[in-house]
Amino acid sequence: AAHAIAKIIDINKVDIRVISPRNYFVFTPMLAAAAVGTVEYRSILEHIRSANPVIEYTQGTCESIDLEKKELLVRPYPPGLEKDFNVPYDVLVMAVGLRPSSLGVPGVSAHCLFLKNIEDARRLRKQVTQNFEAADLPIKSDEERQRLLTFVVV
Repeated sequence: AAHAIAKIIDINKVDIRVISPRNYFVFTPMLAAAAVGTVEYRSILEHIRSANPVIEYTQGTCESIDLEKKELLVRPYPPGLEKDFNVPYDVLVMAVGLRPSSLGVPGVSAHCLFLKNIEDARRLRKQVTQNFEAADLPIKSDEERQRLLTFVVV
C-alpha cells in the first residue's frame, strides 16, 4: 500500500514522508523465485527514492503516535545510532505490512523458514544450498540424505 501511494501521489498537492526501516519496496510475489535463483534480488526491489524521487524518506521505525499533538515518535534505523525524534503530520497513512504467523501450530516458529522479505529469501536459499551440499558428502547415510533433502512447503 505504501509503495502504491508513494508512486501515484500528487506531490504538487501534498508533502509526503515515508518512514521505514528499509529503503526499498519488495515485489513479494517474486520472493520465491529470488530464493531459488530464478530471478535476482535486485529485480524484485524498487528503492523508495526511485519510486518517487520527490518524496522525503526517513530510515526508521514509528514507535508511537501522539494523536492529540499529531506527531510520530521515530526511532532511527538501525537502532542505537541516533536519538529518537518527533515528526509532525497533518494526515497519517499507516501501511505497516504484516508479520508471518505460525497460526498457533507448535514448533513452526522454531523450525520454519518464512518467506516475507529479502532477508528471508536469502536465508532460505542459503539453507537449501547447505542441505544439498551436506547431503552430497560421502559420509552421509541414505537416511540422513533423505532427511536433508526433504522439504515441506506450507
